[in-house]
Amino acid sequence: MLAEGEVCGTRETVPYVLGTFQTISPKLALRWLRSEAERIADRLYPDPERSAWVMPWMRLDTVPVPDCSAELRFWAEDPEEHQAARDQLKEGAPLSVVIPDSGCRYILTVWPVAVPSPESSATLPADDGQPTSPRPRHTSHRKPRRTSGWLVPFL
Repeated sequence: MLAEGEVCGTRETVPYVLGTFQTISPKLALRWLRSEAERIADRLYPDPERSAWVMPWMRLDTVPVPDCSAELRFWAEDPEEHQAARDQLKEGAPLSVVIPDSGCRYILTVWPVAVPSPESSATLPADDGQPTSPRPRHTSHRKPRRTSGWLVPFL
């Protein structure tokens, strides 16, 4: 997650990394992104409907004005947004959601990254055809490593 905003009095916009996450699964990347969007929304403006410290008599029946925290919550909770994001990630395309706020903007981004295969690693010994198992006639039953992953930098 990334926040970008103007530094007070300098007219210079700078990015600030709020969090990153790396996984091999687009589904886990999206799940982490959604939870981070909710976390940031709660830090900006706690939801009175979910807050333990807001008593029922303190809640007002008003029409909420869209703000940054409401937009973050909407994106994190909307099933149609989830499906669209999931479809985009399944195609291998990067996902970016930009939510403006007064004085800054929050950018939620997920993109695929290449992970080198074990065969291409220079640190591995050359394959001489000999079994690598410490016990002769026994082989490893591990699944092959994936060759791609997902990097999720978030605000």
